[in-house]
Amino acid sequence: MDSFSFTTVQGTTEVFYCDEPFVPPVGTAGGMYITDSNTAPIAKGARNFRSDLPLVVIEAGEENKNFTSLVSILKAALDAGLSRNSVFIGIGGGLVCDLAAFAASVYMRGAKCKLVPTSLLAMADAAIGGKTAINFDGYKNMVGTFFKADEIYISPKVLKSLSEPEYLSGMFEIFKMGLLYSKDIYQVFRTQREKIFARDEDLCLDLVKIAVEAKALVVSRDFDEKNERAFLNLGHTFGHALESGLNFSKISHGEAVAWGISKAMLLGKNLGLTDSSYADEVCAIIHSYSRIDVPVLQDKEKVLLAMKKDKKNMDGKIRLILQKNICETFIYEAFEKDIREVL
Repeated sequence: MDSFSFTTVQGTTEVFYCDEPFVPPVGTAGGMYITDSNTAPIAKGARNFRSDLPLVVIEAGEENKNFTSLVSILKAALDAGLSRNSVFIGIGGGLVCDLAAFAASVYMRGAKCKLVPTSLLAMADAAIGGKTAINFDGYKNMVGTFFKADEIYISPKVLKSLSEPEYLSGMFEIFKMGLLYSKDIYQVFRTQREKIFARDEDLCLDLVKIAVEAKALVVSRDFDEKNERAFLNLGHTFGHALESGLNFSKISHGEAVAWGISKAMLLGKNLGLTDSSYADEVCAIIHSYSRIDVPVLQDKEKVLLAMKKDKKNMDGKIRLILQKNICETFIYEAFEKDIREVL
């Protein structure tokens, strides 16, 4: 299987590209599996899965990315007698990868972690780079840690099983990486819409590899998000606030991010900070891939309140990631009145 590695201040992460879903070995210190109700069948059918190891199945859904789920994982690990040398193996989408890695990071002050992302979003984004989190008090990813996975196993074959919203959710995160770092990805989204919707396996793998390696380069330089890693949050301040405003239902994370990118483009255009033709084209591309309408916001103030609690903010100011043009990104401290105009 193809592989590559990247190194951060916490050490090296190995990324493997597999022909089929593959569950990594746990070693002599033992381990456990964490998955959710949607991906449990994939986990149990994956090559190398061991039925003798503890398995925690979280109920699927963003609303279950919480302390209750975290505690259930930690209790299962404790009941199984796992040590800090044991391996927490997360098999699933972004929810599972975040929860499994978070649990590993706090169990006995840090166990081992390996991830098998089964959604496109998790392959291209959530599993890469060591951000772990749960939602708290109605706000997205409010409690978490920076904790790298030791190994990540990616198999594009599982993408055929995803629902269209799940698949497009991941594609929007890849599109974001194109805006930030890859004109090649941007060109693919402009010109190969039919192949993307057909889930062409070779194209999907190429896109995932470009996105993964671009993100790996960023996190290797700025693991704990003090500088340029913040750029990866393009669309996320708006998007996370929308998810919070909708109580983590009715919309996928990737769709919320796509909506957030369009709002960031509109804001930048309104302020004369973003090239007008570029902003218009980005919004048009997003619209061409959107198959589900974003629910109408009934309470814009709730979204604005969530934006005020975003982790990137400093000194009480809302910090947004904006762009001048493709691959030209900067941080901007926005006024509330300007944000209200684009909500």
